[in-house]
Amino acid sequence: MMRRVLGGLTLRELARQAFERAYKDNAFGRAAELAYYFLLALFPMLIFLISVFGRLRGLQQELLTWLSRVMPSEAMGLVNDWVRDVADNSSRSLLSLGLFGSLWAASSGVGALIGALNTAYDVAEDRPYWKARLLAIGLTVALCIFLVGGTALIMFGDLFAERLAVRLGLGAAVAQSWRYVDYLLGMALLWAGIEAIYYLAPNVKGRWQLVTPGALFAVFAFIFMSILFSRYLRIAPSYSATYGSLGAVIVLMLWLYLLGLILFLGAEINSVIERASGVTRARELA
Repeated sequence: MMRRVLGGLTLRELARQAFERAYKDNAFGRAAELAYYFLLALFPMLIFLISVFGRLRGLQQELLTWLSRVMPSEAMGLVNDWVRDVADNSSRSLLSLGLFGSLWAASSGVGALIGALNTAYDVAEDRPYWKARLLAIGLTVALCIFLVGGTALIMFGDLFAERLAVRLGLGAAVAQSWRYVDYLLGMALLWAGIEAIYYLAPNVKGRWQLVTPGALFAVFAFIFMSILFSRYLRIAPSYSATYGSLGAVIVLMLWLYLLGLILFLGAEINSVIERASGVTRARELA
């Protein structure tokens, strides 16, 4: 059963082939490129989300709470300060006027991801520029809507659990146990978003799969990486001693670098499995 899911490969064979392809495709260089574009796209995307949230500060805070669970505290402090500064010192009309500019800038990160996934699948980007750009913008909007909807679902789920616990007289135990439901829901939303990116972003023609090994790898690797990286930062010497006021920016860049590397490796895993399964693809790179 396992070998059929993996395209007839064993886990060892899959790991070896994925590593060889990642090395051949310069995975670490691609991850550095993605980190750069992700950093450029992160704050415009947050501006876009702030504009979408409008006056719903509860959703804003819930989103920041979820980011704080996966992002290192040093980087999260930088994001929190920036969001507070933008929200307090920028008028809503100014945010609305900059909405489309922010969306365009945010889509650059998705555009870089599309190029990286094309490399992982060994396919050429032969779609017209306007079509590829519209795809990047559409995916950015879809991910933002997905993020807003998921944040709202988690927030209202928490409120529902608290009110249900009070009404049924179950005390704080239900509200506390609901946190585990929140984590499972967050993992499911993360997995669904990554699956959508792997299916829609690269220039390949394939059928939709509900679960792919590459996406599962990306979800668990991302969670493990975030926990391990945060623990490392607690015991390692402070980055401020080396980089001064840029320490938080360096930590954010490293976190985005690891995120880009994980997404690229997940795509490589899917590519290896599909090649082993004999799945036909779009025009390959020469």
